[in-house]
Amino acid sequence: MRPLLVTAIVLPAVIAPLLVLAVVQGPTVPVLVDGTVSSDTENIAFGGELTISTRVIDDTVFNGPTMLEMVIDFSRVKGQGKASGKKFTSEAQVIVHRPLLAFDEVEVIFPYTQGNDVHAARSAMVTISASLSAKSGIVLTSKIKKVPLV
Repeated sequence: MRPLLVTAIVLPAVIAPLLVLAVVQGPTVPVLVDGTVSSDTENIAFGGELTISTRVIDDTVFNGPTMLEMVIDFSRVKGQGKASGKKFTSEAQVIVHRPLLAFDEVEVIFPYTQGNDVHAARSAMVTISASLSAKSGIVLTSKIKKVPLV
């Protein structure tokens, strides 16, 4: 009898947090990347594409703002030194949560390396412009630039 009583009390407490958010899975969108970053030693031309998976998260219990989740994969972004010809890559993945707006710009800093030398990693920043309309859904574009020094 006691195990049933404990289950009747604990089960709703465990399930309730799972019902807090209503999630609508959006598309996975390839976003072209094209830009040049000036490092200390040379200019690096980046190209390729980000892969961005989107979800719209609606807080139906607490009536919080609707959020846009972006899972950004940088593994298809490649760089090449203009003077040296050295190859640069990134294996970064970033998850960003932002209030869902008609237009928003998100700045994301990501690491890149030459080969597999993680000790010599550098950073660049990509600005992702997200726009939302009822007709076309979520539209994403990007541009890349050097991380500003603080």
